[in-house]
Amino acid sequence: MPISLVIPRVFMLLALLALGGCLSTPLSSLPKLARLNFLTMDFAEVRAGLRQPSALALRPGDFVMTVKTKTDGSSDETVDRFVLLETTEPAELQSLATEVKSGFALSAWRVAPTDVPRLAAIQERTRASLQHGPRVRGSIEITVTGGCTRETIPAGPLAVSTYLKPARGEGFITLSANADLRGMIAAKRQQVSLPRC
Repeated sequence: MPISLVIPRVFMLLALLALGGCLSTPLSSLPKLARLNFLTMDFAEVRAGLRQPSALALRPGDFVMTVKTKTDGSSDETVDRFVLLETTEPAELQSLATEVKSGFALSAWRVAPTDVPRLAAIQERTRASLQHGPRVRGSIEITVTGGCTRETIPAGPLAVSTYLKPARGEGFITLSANADLRGMIAAKRQQVSLPRC
């Protein structure tokens, strides 16, 4: 389920969930997303949020951020992969409290502290390319790569919502609202088949 937004014409931010497909981004989120700047984000403070049916869960390593960069004039692409860590501190989930819904679980995710310097190096390389060239362009993808079931998956739509908190002191921005995971999987001619947790 991709959402794309340009982050100063240098980076594109994509929030992906499972297999991709249509995304329902609220119009009220678009101005907030348009103001994001990859070059100034402090990834120690960035959080991703997820609301999924309580029958589903993510395991360590299932939520991944991938940063792809390419230098103008080169066909080579650099791919950096970052496994996001779930944070269970109540304060981290407090700004998601308005998204609580019966029958659903909320979770917040962060870049591992040991990976923040790697992201800062990508930011610095990109900033330097704006001044001295050749220009570096790229994208960020946040992807759910797996999962497991706590109980039998209910029939009907599996509504999943994704969120992004770009900095400390800011709230979560809704990236996708109630996207049907089952419908997206069916559109790929596949079936929902996850192991038990």
